[in-house]
Amino acid sequence: MKYNLELQKISKKEFYNLNENDLMFITNPGRMGDEDGSTFIIKKNDNYISYRVDGWMYPTNRNNDNISLDDMFNAFPKWQDAWHNHSNNDKYIYIYMGFGNGLCVDKSIYKEYYPYLINEIKKKEPTIDENKEYDPSINYTVWDIALTKMLTDKINK
Repeated sequence: MKYNLELQKISKKEFYNLNENDLMFITNPGRMGDEDGSTFIIKKNDNYISYRVDGWMYPTNRNNDNISLDDMFNAFPKWQDAWHNHSNNDKYIYIYMGFGNGLCVDKSIYKEYYPYLINEIKKKEPTIDENKEYDPSINYTVWDIALTKMLTDKINK
């Protein structure tokens, strides 16, 4: 069985009921690739729920229920810190994904996730080993594939 990380819609009210402690993965926009929003994964009772918030740069529909970048910063201040400093903090490991894009992974799950990420990177860059530098834009193309494979393995154990 394959884990399905289908993006869910979230209202502003539902969004403000989230807890950053439950946030396992979150992307930040950059200059290319994803310049318009953030994808984030919340863990609730061993279930992973994927959300997408966007329209920050290219708004299509402005209303009071839109979740702004400021809303994201208010709800997830440790993510804002990791993103703005491009560094790890007490909650996240920051993974640069090229062109300003980034991924924060909760430290509690990073060691489990990292081998899946490296495996997907090696498919794109076969000569890489985890101690050598590689084009960070590869992370952008495979981070969610690695996550889906990790979650699929979890449910099939």
